[in-house]
Amino acid sequence: MKILILGAGQVGSTLARYLSEDSDNDITIIDKDETNLLDLQRHLDIKTICGQASYPNILEDADIRNMNMVIAVTKSDEDNMLACQMAHTLYQVDKKIARVRTAEYLHRKELFSNDAIPIDFIITPEGLVTNYIKRVVEEPGSEQVFEFENGLVQLVETRAYAGTPIVGRPIKELHKHLPKIRMRIVSLYRNGRAIPAYGDTVIKDGDRVYFVTKKSGVSKVLKEFRRLDKAYRNIIIAGGGRIGLNLAKHLESNHHVRIIEMNQERVKKIADELDNVLVLRGNASDEELLLEEGIENTDLFLALTDSDEINVIVSILAKRLGAHKTVALVKRNVYEDLAEQSEDVDMVISPDQITTSGILAHIRKGDTMMVHSLRQGKSEAIEVIVHGDKQHSDVVGRSIEEIKLPDGVVVGSIVRDNEVIMGSRKLVIEEGDHVLLVLTDVNKIHDVEKMFAGYSD
Repeated sequence: MKILILGAGQVGSTLARYLSEDSDNDITIIDKDETNLLDLQRHLDIKTICGQASYPNILEDADIRNMNMVIAVTKSDEDNMLACQMAHTLYQVDKKIARVRTAEYLHRKELFSNDAIPIDFIITPEGLVTNYIKRVVEEPGSEQVFEFENGLVQLVETRAYAGTPIVGRPIKELHKHLPKIRMRIVSLYRNGRAIPAYGDTVIKDGDRVYFVTKKSGVSKVLKEFRRLDKAYRNIIIAGGGRIGLNLAKHLESNHHVRIIEMNQERVKKIADELDNVLVLRGNASDEELLLEEGIENTDLFLALTDSDEINVIVSILAKRLGAHKTVALVKRNVYEDLAEQSEDVDMVISPDQITTSGILAHIRKGDTMMVHSLRQGKSEAIEVIVHGDKQHSDVVGRSIEEIKLPDGVVVGSIVRDNEVIMGSRKLVIEEGDHVLLVLTDVNKIHDVEKMFAGYSD
């Protein structure tokens, strides 16, 4: 697929790195900052163009006439919308994706259509990240929570701790412990490496476990791997930007929330928009301020400022002062690695990986409903709808055992007529099934796409 990315900032660069790993993709990226492009040129086999991404001559230099897709993620909403308009009107590009952050645009849905501004998919990174954090808050003890089939099925990452029911025991015993819960472990990581999750595989202390279950069963499954955290009540948010404000709006009715923000004008704005949140003007790295606000009684500390460095530092400080759980929003890999190595940062959230996940469903072939990028892009979880019939399809009417999925590809669950069915060797796939697949090796994606495409040769 020929893909043109407009904007080589953090999101654009992450997309370029991720998509260029697939040899079937031909990537071109435009940015007016040559420094950003030189860094990508050194590490990736992609074409780069220096210039204004919304100028027709620059788009033509990038061979836009032959592009299958344009992804506009410059810093300017207006440039992104204009570029998509030109891609459609002047160059008949089939698919247009744009990042749009301004609420005044997003509130007017009629703006985005082929008769107005022709954007096929709008990315709102702050909204995606806010929803992601909401799910983590709802499931104490989870490291990550990914939703499929409109929330009916959840894929949850957690860490296994010594002294809990399943650690030191084989996976097959989970079903004895949880006879009324339908769940499946779909992947297991030990010391950073994927290992097969067979029934006889013994769970060890420190394992990273990904399991699939219905939302109602998540907390019961988590108890098998770790001491279940109590529901988060006292929450401190460092950073009153879009994410911090929107999250506070969601949490204020059922939680005791405080926001720490440096900018005086921003403090006034967010205080006017919130009813039951205490907004404090100050520095989240101020030890005295944190102690005054009872950091030792804080269930969840969320570092959501625009600075990776500040988010990592204040998370470490908050943890050492007694916060129960700390979460840091981190964009750059160097800080993400640093935070993950620190025992004082309980969870690292990558907005770029979350945004990339939102885009991938529109790049994958076949009828792909949802995609979540895992393990810094090395793995994926995807939801696909099965089409075709027994005569022509590679999967319809066949059991999972008969399909012979590529190594490292697991069927986690199937949703059929709103019923969740856990994946098993004998489970037969039917037309219309929504299948949740987890790939520990993202390079197997094309084999999977071909298998579920609908019609075999």
